[in-house]
Amino acid sequence: MVEVRIPSTTVLNDYHLYNIEIQFGSGVHVHKLSKRFSDFVEFKKELEDSLHATIPYSLPSKFTALYQSRATTIEQRRVGLAEFLNGLLNDEQLRRHKLVGEFLYLPENTFNQEKEEVSLSQIEWLEVSKEVKALLHSVRTKIFAKQANVFECKRILDACEAKIDQLNKNVHNDELGAGEVRRRKAIVDQQRHECNELRALSRGVTAAVEKPTFKRSLGKAKETEATKPLDNEQLYRQQQLLMIRSKR
Repeated sequence: MVEVRIPSTTVLNDYHLYNIEIQFGSGVHVHKLSKRFSDFVEFKKELEDSLHATIPYSLPSKFTALYQSRATTIEQRRVGLAEFLNGLLNDEQLRRHKLVGEFLYLPENTFNQEKEEVSLSQIEWLEVSKEVKALLHSVRTKIFAKQANVFECKRILDACEAKIDQLNKNVHNDELGAGEVRRRKAIVDQQRHECNELRALSRGVTAAVEKPTFKRSLGKAKETEATKPLDNEQLYRQQQLLMIRSKR
């Protein structure tokens, strides 16, 4: 059985993100991601268009009653979206649909593994590792862009985390020597560390977006060739990254 919880919401700019937690069976790992209500609406429409049928799971209403407060609407949607996902992910047929996996950033064969553990070949393991490396580089570039898309960064990091978990499950292979196993472990640890580092940095960027009160410098801080091209938000992100690295 799959259990879905939405314990909280986050306000980002002028919209709410619903923080989703998915737990598979009795496993300890919890898959986490965040989505807007409009993302659910678009996903349901796309899924039903693909199936040429209406699915038996409903979303909360898109409309708000005149007498109802914004807080009440958000709470009703939080509960309703959790019910929607619980129904969908405990549906033996629908949960295996490609669009469901893509919407929730689930690794391929997530539900097939209930019957049979699917292992990555050596070539597949290396390919997934390369994908993670490329995704992490993409996030780092986006975070330091002048107009950072924090929501997109979080989406990519969620996908990265799922792929890193997949790599970790396939570190061991009967055909591999002890040296190669150690190398794989080192790669997984390094990629997970970088993913966590970027996630922490993205939270700092979110705080800067929500409270853009910080000033470029205090006192007579000196400019450097590296900082001259940066605006306030970019300087803040760079400072956050340096602080994170100093805590290693």
